[in-house]
Amino acid sequence: MKDSALTLQVTVIILLLATQGCGGGGGSSDDPTDTGDPTNNDNQDDNTSNTYTGSETQAVVDETSAKDLAITAASGVKRAVDESGMVLPSQPAAAASKPTQTVVPMGTMDEDSTAALCPHGGRATVEYWYEGAGLINIFTLTNCSYGEGMHLYTFTGTYHATYADAESDSSAFTQVIAGRLTTVAGVTREIHHTLSCTEQWRSCTSSSDFNGLDGRLYRETEVAVTEEGNMAYTAEGRIYDPFHGYINVTTGIPFTLECPEGHPGSGRLNFTGANQTSGSIEFVSCAEYVVTTGSGTSNTYSW
Repeated sequence: MKDSALTLQVTVIILLLATQGCGGGGGSSDDPTDTGDPTNNDNQDDNTSNTYTGSETQAVVDETSAKDLAITAASGVKRAVDESGMVLPSQPAAAASKPTQTVVPMGTMDEDSTAALCPHGGRATVEYWYEGAGLINIFTLTNCSYGEGMHLYTFTGTYHATYADAESDSSAFTQVIAGRLTTVAGVTREIHHTLSCTEQWRSCTSSSDFNGLDGRLYRETEVAVTEEGNMAYTAEGRIYDPFHGYINVTTGIPFTLECPEGHPGSGRLNFTGANQTSGSIEFVSCAEYVVTTGSGTSNTYSW
């Protein structure tokens, strides 16, 4: 990016809609209906922020944490399916896959920003400043409409990018997109995505913070989703529980998301934690699920 009073260069990217990170802990949480297992306590998580602030060490899966972590796994894969293919502000209207860089010159005039980011209406205003060798720019988007056809979206929120080297088009950077996104079908989701890349895009990581099935605030990283046909999916990746920390999730049996409440109704997810601990959640129906630990303890719960 070149130092100019009238020109601002913005990196346009395609985000990975699920990524990798870290998480361990203890305690328990506010779950779906507990059918009487005395080892689960219902401690409500502080959810006053849209940014994940929970544990970042690896969780231990045992009888006291397994139920919470099972809901963590279910919440993460549901979110990943919901976001797969979603196009965020500053992205081209195409399926999200892997980072693709296009540098687009933008003037400091708000009219230029609006035309570039909101071609179908709405408004974009921009602020930018230099810090040492780096550059920070913040776009504020209001009812910003972009995309085309079935990939038409409206977004209200902010797009914040920090570049380590203002003079380089291949600078290391971190971008955060936070706000409310509505699809052409009228589905609205709260979005909080972070993408960080090293110089020349040698390595990139991304994460998504979200409210789960139980209302707690989670984080997912590098969650990959595959549609297996007949409305069934597989997913794998890392998901953070605010009390216990992160687990790595894989799919044992493809799952479906056809329940009226939005949670999985069939399939099985496996999850692993610290010290070679593990567990699984099997979706028996839209009403029940079974949580099993690696030590063989199994309990049935109602949603």
